[in-house]
Amino acid sequence: MPTTSVDLPDLLYQYIESEVDEGRYKSKAEAIRAMIRNEMERRHAVDEQLADETLDAIERARGQADEGDIRELIENQL
Repeated sequence: MPTTSVDLPDLLYQYIESEVDEGRYKSKAEAIRAMIRNEMERRHAVDEQLADETLDAIERARGQADEGDIRELIENQL
């Protein structure tokens, strides 16, 4: 596993230490890895939600175009 070194502001370092001291993680490295994984999962969930919303908007636009009513589509794009 590759390693890296990161300079942290005191506030972040204290937060990580407190997470370990309170028993949430066994080590600072474990805490940092978990926090990075959580951020990656959060971003993936946001990307998925945006993709779903985009697909829904496309379907609504197709439906409006099929019905000949594109006014709402145009207004939403402006």
